[in-house]
Amino acid sequence: MISAHVVNAHNKHLYENEFDEFLRRRHDFFVHQKRWRPASPDGRELDQFDTNAATYLLGLEDGRVVTSARLIPTSEPHMVSEVFSHMCEKSGVPRRPDWAEWTRTFVLPDKRSTGLRGTLTQLCCAVMEYALDEGLSAVGGVQETYFMPHHGALKWRAEPMGMAREQNGEWYIVAYIEVNEAALASVRKILRIDHSLLVRRGKQSSFVNPRGAPNQINNKLR
Repeated sequence: MISAHVVNAHNKHLYENEFDEFLRRRHDFFVHQKRWRPASPDGRELDQFDTNAATYLLGLEDGRVVTSARLIPTSEPHMVSEVFSHMCEKSGVPRRPDWAEWTRTFVLPDKRSTGLRGTLTQLCCAVMEYALDEGLSAVGGVQETYFMPHHGALKWRAEPMGMAREQNGEWYIVAYIEVNEAALASVRKILRIDHSLLVRRGKQSSFVNPRGAPNQINNKLR
């Protein structure tokens, strides 16, 4: 089972080695395996959305970064707003501080599993737990369409923002998942756990309202 370490601009200095490993794993996955981006000379994958607004969940197991998630408030510039806005023709581009764009997820090849209790589901559990803790209403973004059946298997409600589109032989869709207690309970039941997967070290800032207390959010997609 992974432990999901919450890393942000305030505590990144506590994770120098792990964050460097995370960027190298990203390069392996998004450059060499997916061929989404050109190779970087230093072997690390970074983009314009790796800013101080980003929060990362680094999934560690046996001292290795085996999975990850990057979360950005949709009130900030994010991948959907800047690159994939044309895929939100149904509902428009979300621009809310209590909606998080979820990107840069990978699972190491030796940790990928066809079973529902594998590393990917563990990461999903950590993301939902973090989202609930922070008062978010929804998490999501552009994703390959094969993730939609996985959301359904977790009994999560995912709302498409538009139609799926094909690019470079793969199909993508922009969709956001409703954050609520039932969604966390469902994935924990699947994993057969009742404990937190999150690890918070050092200074933590509120995702929704970093200059004060988190806002009170009605956890309903609208």
